[in-house]
Amino acid sequence: MATKEHDPEGFRRYYPVRNENKVNNKYDFFISMDESIIYKKNNQSSQQFNALISNEDTLNRFKKVLDGSIFEPVLQQHIPNGFELETDGSYKSKFMHGFRLDMIHTYEIIEEVSQMILEQCELLIQNLALIDSQNDLFGDWALHNLVFSLEYQCIMNVDLEGFLTYDPLPNWADFKVVETWLNQFKNNLFKCES
Repeated sequence: MATKEHDPEGFRRYYPVRNENKVNNKYDFFISMDESIIYKKNNQSSQQFNALISNEDTLNRFKKVLDGSIFEPVLQQHIPNGFELETDGSYKSKFMHGFRLDMIHTYEIIEEVSQMILEQCELLIQNLALIDSQNDLFGDWALHNLVFSLEYQCIMNVDLEGFLTYDPLPNWADFKVVETWLNQFKNNLFKCES
């Protein structure tokens, strides 16, 4: 656990709400003082991830993930860019203020915003289906990685490292499974509105 004297300059420790289904988090999180940038610092807890990122080809692929050049244009709108990649896989990206989809029931959301979220969920499903039909879908699209960004008014996948660790997609998180999760989310959001 980092203490204040170990926080990177201009950042403070950030503790996102933990997802009960997530086994381990490879990163410690820090947020800039103005809450505009998230710094994901590799905490060295995953030997598998450390071995993966130590490969030069993988590190170069991660650079393409962070700059967005690896993604088809229809997916780029759903993935924030990262920057300042470090050799251990640590990186920074813009902090997405908004609503985490797996926690949607914990927010008070006005009807107009709920409608936008539903529309963006449909768009995300459509875009993921298109990329899946091209056999080019990868990444961890679990709901705890998806945030409806208030700034961009779009659902964003904030788990950039998941585009390394979920390539190829495991069967238990392939497009059909992700589509089911998103459809269940839409049904739950509709129930919250009623």
